Amino acid sequence: MKLKKVLIGILNGAFLLGGTYLLAQQFPKECVIDIGGKMAPVKFLHAKHVTEYKVSCKTCHHKTKDLTKGVQKCSECHGLKEGKEGAPRAMLAFHKNCVNCHKKVNAEQQKNAPTKCNECHKKES
Repeated sequence: MKLKKVLIGILNGAFLLGGTYLLAQQFPKECVIDIGGKMAPVKFLHAKHVTEYKVSCKTCHHKTKDLTKGVQKCSECHGLKEGKEGAPRAMLAFHKNCVNCHKKVNAEQQKNAPTKCNECHKKES
């Protein structure tokens, strides 16, 4: 009985890991987040965040019901000047998600994830 539960747990884990891997393969390895405004666009390493850092897709794509059918653009709710239906404006939403996560990872795992403006918003030379 105990062995059966262990095997079911292993199979469920393998299924979830495999599903996440396959889902990540459908999306670009890298994308550019450009909401307009004064700051330079941010190059985002999508595949690395999903596969290496194990960030859940729902962390960023929280409004998308079925991730296999595409994702909603952040700008649909998070505008440059203001958010829609109570959503924070884009800069605040990204900073809450990205910068706060980077600070947490840096503190807990002694990493060096970017937290300063010019570390993410790199001007092209």
